[in-house]
Formats: sequence, C-alpha cells, structure tokens
Amino acid sequence: MYKLDINDYYTPFFLKSSLFKIVLVAFVFNVLAFLSFRITVSPDNLSPIFPDVGFALAAVLIIGRRAIAGVWVGSFIANMFSFWDVCKMLDKSLLETILSSASVATGVAIGVTISAYLINLINKGEYPLKTGFSVISFLAISTLYCGICSLLCVSAISFWGLSTPNHFITNWTTLWKGDLIGTILITPFIISWFYRHHIKIIATSLLEAISLGLATILVCVLIAFDHPNNQYLFIIILLWATFRFRIRGVSILASLFALLSSIYGYLGYGSFVVVNSEDSLININPFFGLATVIALILSGYYSDYLHHKPEASKV
Repeated sequence: MYKLDINDYYTPFFLKSSLFKIVLVAFVFNVLAFLSFRITVSPDNLSPIFPDVGFALAAVLIIGRRAIAGVWVGSFIANMFSFWDVCKMLDKSLLETILSSASVATGVAIGVTISAYLINLINKGEYPLKTGFSVISFLAISTLYCGICSLLCVSAISFWGLSTPNHFITNWTTLWKGDLIGTILITPFIISWFYRHHIKIIATSLLEAISLGLATILVCVLIAFDHPNNQYLFIIILLWATFRFRIRGVSILASLFALLSSIYGYLGYGSFVVVNSEDSLININPFFGLATVIALILSGYYSDYLHHKPEASKV
C-alpha cells in the first residue's frame, strides 16, 4: 500500500503508539456508529447516514494499515450492541450474535482496505484531494467503497437471519446511500483538516468563516419553518465556501448542514419531510449529496488552479 510522507499529516503526540491508534480508531468508530443507530428507518431499522464508514476510510488513509484493526474492532463492538436485542428477540444464540457482528465488521474492513489501496494507488501516495481529477477519483472510489461495504454487510445480516429476505434490495440501497453520504461528508473533512499544506486561516478569514457558519444555520432554520425553496440557498453558501475556503470550508459546512437538516427532518420539520420523519432523512440524500459532490469537485479544480497560477506567472 502506498504511504504518504509522515510529514504530510499532523500527528498529535498521543498518536505515536500503535496500540493507542487502534484503540482510538475503534472508540471513535463506536461513537459515530452509536449516533447513526439513534436515527434509523424502516423496514429493518437501518440508518440513512453512516459517518462511521467515512471516518474509517479517513483513518486508514491517514494512519495506514494499523487503522484497519481499529475499524474492525470498532465495527464489531458497535454491531454487538446493535444486534443484541434483535438476536434475543429472534432467539439467536450468543455465538450467532458474535459471528454476525464479526461478519459485518469483516465486510467493513475489506471495503476500507480495498478502497484505501485504490485511492493511494491512483494518487501515487499523494494527498487524495489535491486536484479536481483526484477529487473525482476519490468520489468514484468512495461510491465503490460504499457499495462493497453495504453489500457485504447486508449479505451478512441476511445470512444470519437478522433481516427479512425480501427486504435485501431495499436495505442495500438504504445502507449504500447512508454510507456514501457519510463518506463524502466525513472523509474529506478529516483528511483536509489533518493535511499540513493547506491555506492558513487569518483573522479576516476567521470572521468570514463564522459568517458562513451563521448563514448555514439561518438557511436550516428557514427550511425548518416550512420554506421549501430556501434549501437552494445552500448551493450559494457552498459556492462561497468553495472559492474562499476550498475543501476544508465545503466539508465543514456540508457536515453542519447535514446535521441540522437531519435533526429538523427527524423531528418532522422542513422541506425534506414527505410523509413522516423517517422519509425526510432519506430525502436529504439526493439534493444534499449532489450539491456537496459538485462543490468538492469545484474546490479541487480551484485549488489546482491556484497552485499552478504562480508557476505560470513566472514563465
């Protein structure tokens, strides 16, 4: 597997220990999985947003192979808690609960290993969000990554009898969309903020960043008070972030918008609500996902343009 130079990412002092890296990755994965399990949709109680899958990919890209062990452990423990009540209700044994959890964890580990390898291979070990082309490659592989993870996970829970067989396609598409949203939100956010060679935030930029954050909150509040067309204002905010703060700005504002919209939608407010609060969470994905993907690609191309602009001026 290709590996970035150790100086390309910030490495806090507490991440020097290999064992601590595994424990930390497992812990954070568990926390994110627990949060996603709090909001589930029918028919088999799957979450429409899985930030833990996005975190897993970011952890492996930054830390390397050791993070895969942490991902497996984190997924195993999270699914043990998730499957426990279901297995008791279905009279499954403790061994079946352990094996089903291990199967899902293995599916996630396989998906993240393949995807991290492909991302590093295509980018030759360089930062995967450096140019527009690299961002497109990252998004394409993320789609494959989420497809692999969701397929293996749904196959595992179906094999162990934890879901209804005729719900396989519905569960797979729901899980795939949730994984993909979690990946395009969390992975760029983490790796861009750990990457050393990014634009520096100065005082005026910080004030502008706060203004962007407040504008995002305002749009979410307007949406929550049944002003459906105001959701398109988020496109303007994303474009603002694209040309002023690039990948970092887009990723943090998209995460904020997803969090607030999910909360409002779950409570039954906002333009994403169709029939009930569960439907609203699913309907966030198409509009929000497309807008975020376009903004990420534009950010990559704009960063590449700014990087080559000084070189062109010297010629």
